[in-house]
Amino acid sequence: MKLFIQSILISIIVHALYIIGHVVYGIYLTNSYVPKIVNSYENVAYLQNEVAFGYVINPFLMVGSFIIVTIVAAIALQIIKRLRDDRLTNA
Repeated sequence: MKLFIQSILISIIVHALYIIGHVVYGIYLTNSYVPKIVNSYENVAYLQNEVAFGYVINPFLMVGSFIIVTIVAAIALQIIKRLRDDRLTNA
């Protein structure tokens, strides 16, 4: 049970860092954006109809990645535990 909780916490941390990284990168891109003024008013209709904000992510993809990261974290924690136990028994 302890391994399961630890691996879920690691998965939450990994996903939180991923989302925070995207937010920080988006803020950086927004702050560093310099619009091109030359010829920007010639095609206003295209800008009003074709600009998309953000993207839609499939919720099953997020759940699947959460499960995969949890499994990988559990395997990694189990390997670390076995290596630590082997080192203590051989010392």
